[in-house]
Amino acid sequence: MTLPLLLVVLIVPVFRALPVVDTNIAKEANKNGNSPPVIHVHEVGQSIMCLIEDFSPKKLSIKWKEDNQEVEGIDWEITENPTGSIKAVSLIQANQTSMDTKYTCEVTHAGLTYVQQLSSKAKFSLKINPPSEKNLFVQNKAVITCVITGDSKKEVEAANLSWTVGGQTPNPPTIVTDNVKETTPPFTKTSTLTLSESEWFSGSEVKCSTERDKTPFSEKIRVKIGGERPSVLFYKPEKHVSDSDKVSLLCEVSSSDLGDVYIMWQKNGGEYMEGSSTVHINNNTVLSYLTVSGKEYNDKKNKFICAVKDANKENDTTPRTNSTSASKLPPCPAYPFYD
Repeated sequence: MTLPLLLVVLIVPVFRALPVVDTNIAKEANKNGNSPPVIHVHEVGQSIMCLIEDFSPKKLSIKWKEDNQEVEGIDWEITENPTGSIKAVSLIQANQTSMDTKYTCEVTHAGLTYVQQLSSKAKFSLKINPPSEKNLFVQNKAVITCVITGDSKKEVEAANLSWTVGGQTPNPPTIVTDNVKETTPPFTKTSTLTLSESEWFSGSEVKCSTERDKTPFSEKIRVKIGGERPSVLFYKPEKHVSDSDKVSLLCEVSSSDLGDVYIMWQKNGGEYMEGSSTVHINNNTVLSYLTVSGKEYNDKKNKFICAVKDANKENDTTPRTNSTSASKLPPCPAYPFYD
């Protein structure tokens, strides 16, 4: 299947240092012959680090708060380099259960208190997934999923997902939204939209939307429509195959104007099967492989079929097929990855 272009909206952790000490206090410290500390708060792996630099005199104290709760940190020895610059470092372990946490490093130096904060925002992403081949072939339906993933269970549970198809809201029976099932992060919420095959292959834009902190964002997907229906060629090994061998059957789908294609396999007209792998050669050619045993391949009663549905200008969704029963097969193409 050639996948439509996807835009993944990802909100990554945002950290900001907030100096809350009054500049007049710093001026007062300088007036008294003291050098006020320069404070930086950073995330370092699973820890939060408070780095204090360029202060004098050397004595100071450090206090940590997680949200508004005081917590104990690990203070490193205060060091002084040959230039006279003094440095102090303190660490605390980041909260792994709550991703929306405000960390405060509070430094008391020369009778004055300086505060620096680090605010984290939990990861939160939205992704829309294209329909699978199996649903298109077995049910003649396009089943599209939209997934919210986040580190905050409360935030993911509270998020609402909505859909539009061609700018219109689809009927409720076509939409199913699951609740969060995970007990540890990351947490996910999935909404499923089911369209008829003809709706999907019409090329209508499908849009999934949500919002976070009252800021809306969305992701869109649509099938790529090509021109005429593509050709479907079936290739089999030219050499003798023993029963103990593994055989890769190859189905080639190509067109000068190829739209999205969906490829499935059948054995003796049975249930549809996904191929062992699918390779996109370029914008005009897609290959699908099915690996079978030599014994299956050598059994003359077996018939393997490659079936293709594609997005074309005629909106013809009838599967186009080719099989090992063809009286004469073309020679195997010289693709470098084909054995």
